[in-house]
Amino acid sequence: MGLRAYLLVNLVDEMEQAELIKAMRELEDTPGIDFVDPVIGSKDLVIMVDAPVTVEAIANKIRGNSWVKDTEVLRIVSMYERHRASKVDLLRSLNHTGM
Repeated sequence: MGLRAYLLVNLVDEMEQAELIKAMRELEDTPGIDFVDPVIGSKDLVIMVDAPVTVEAIANKIRGNSWVKDTEVLRIVSMYERHRASKVDLLRSLNHTGM
C-alpha cells in the first residue's frame, strides 16, 4: 500500500453522459486509482487513489483533462499516524516548558 487519498472532482457543465462514461472508464484503468464513483452533491466524482509514490502526480494528471473544472485532494491519515504526531507534539511542549 502506498499513499492513499480521495480526489473530489467537479466536471465541466457541458459534459455529455457518453463522455462521462468514457472518462470514468479511462480513470478506472489508470494505475494507482482504485475506484471512481459519480456522486450527487457539491462534487461530481469521488476517486480513491492508492499511489505507490505520490498522490499529487495522479491528481495533476486528472486536472489536465479538459472535462475537469476543479479538484480537491483529501489525503488519508491513519489513526496511528495522527496519534503519533500528537504524542510527539505533546512531548516537545513538555520538554520545552521544563516539565
